[in-house]
Order: sequence, then structure tokens, then C-alpha cells
Amino acid sequence: MTKQNNHKWLWRIILAALIVLIAGTGFVFYKSMHPYNALRSDAEKIATKSADAKDFDGFWWNTRDKSYLTLSGKRKNKPVYVVIARKTGKVNVVLQASGSTRNSILRKVWTKYSPKRVLNAGLRLQGKRLVWDVGFIDKSGNLNYASYDYRSGNLRKLISDL
Repeated sequence: MTKQNNHKWLWRIILAALIVLIAGTGFVFYKSMHPYNALRSDAEKIATKSADAKDFDGFWWNTRDKSYLTLSGKRKNKPVYVVIARKTGKVNVVLQASGSTRNSILRKVWTKYSPKRVLNAGLRLQGKRLVWDVGFIDKSGNLNYASYDYRSGNLRKLISDL
């Protein structure tokens, strides 16, 4: 009888340890994502209030030279991008149909450079122009940045082999 009790206690201890481990992992993941989720939530509030946009289905945070938050959503049932300068809070709204989409720019990067991995792709202001910035790792393991003009979809600048 003592052996059976010992086995029951051992299984209970193992089960409790697994539950604590899973709960702890979930808590760490939640805490690590909290700043990103809070930033997205704040951006959505600004875009809703300042740009009358809603139904957001994409969010990108671009920090190349200045910090920009970009949301894709709808305004008056038309797909738009809302670009928010994080420091000043200035909001720019552009119709998605008036320029290149994120997916079309990513297809260009994959076709031309065949990267190992795309790190990020976000819309930002460069002077008075909107550009898509794409960061990627090439086949040699080097970091690269490509900037594409939002309106034309043409490559504006490539920084390679970093």
C-alpha cells in the first residue's frame, strides 16, 4: 500500500510541475507580447478617432530612422493604410488602391533577391513620400534593406550586405 501511495504522490507532483511549467510559459509569452499589443491598440484608437478608419487587418511598426505605426483597414468601406508618426502623432491616410500593396512589394523582394528570411515590411514617410521598407536576410546571411516607392512600386534605395 505504501508503494502505491508513493506512486500516486509522484504522479501528482509531476502533474503539478507540468501545470506550473505550462502556465509559466504562457505568462512569459503574454508579458513579452504586451508592449506590442498595447502599441497596436493605441494605434487603432488613434486611427479610429483621427482617420475614421475601422476593421483593421494589419499592423506594422517601422523604426528605421523614425518610428511609424501603420495599420491597414477601411474608411468608408475603402481599403486604406493609416500611417502614424509615433513621436508627433501625425496621421496620414492613403487609399490602398493608389499605390503598392505590402504583398506586391514582398513578391518583388522574393523574386529579385530570393531572401532566406524577410524580417519586416512596413510603410513609412521618407520626407514627403511614402515608402515600403523591407528588411531581409539574403542567402549569404547578410542583412539588407530595400525601400520601394509606395505610389510607383519602384525600388528607391537598397542597402545591402550589412
